Amino acid sequence: MISFIAKILVSLNSNSRPGELSSGIAFGFTLALIPGGNLLWVAVFAIAFLIKHHLGAMLLSILLFKPLAPLLDPLLHMTGEFILTLPSLRGLFTTLYNLPLLPWFRINNTVVLGALVWSLILWLPIFIVFRLLVVLYRNKVASKLANSKLIKAFKKVPLVSKISSTYRKFNFLT
Repeated sequence: MISFIAKILVSLNSNSRPGELSSGIAFGFTLALIPGGNLLWVAVFAIAFLIKHHLGAMLLSILLFKPLAPLLDPLLHMTGEFILTLPSLRGLFTTLYNLPLLPWFRINNTVVLGALVWSLILWLPIFIVFRLLVVLYRNKVASKLANSKLIKAFKKVPLVSKISSTYRKFNFLT
């Protein structure tokens, strides 16, 4: 687990594009927001592996955002219920539900549909915000952080020094 986190930190300082990191974080947020156990989650997960972005950032953001997802369930439920009960969309949802594979996507579940809607709405803002944060970190914070007394003391811990020597070629903690 420590080496996994170290790889994420390495990628913050490496030559990987900020867009790749932020795309991974945005996909991780989407996967954390959509409840598991349905074909929609599996489809988004498969699509995420077909697009070029940082998979480590995606997996880490799933781990970070997943505990926060239940806090958003009331909002997701209200959004999904609003959309599912729109009279103008009732025929569409009936047709979709009667198709062979679509019931396994569970878009008839208010939380799943609300999560899909909110993840589509928030994907681009999350992408933009984290892209700006990565660029800001690389330009302003990384060099100051590497020279701080806390990091220098942290590098003296035996496990950290071993990991640091392993990732020295990636300019991590050097």
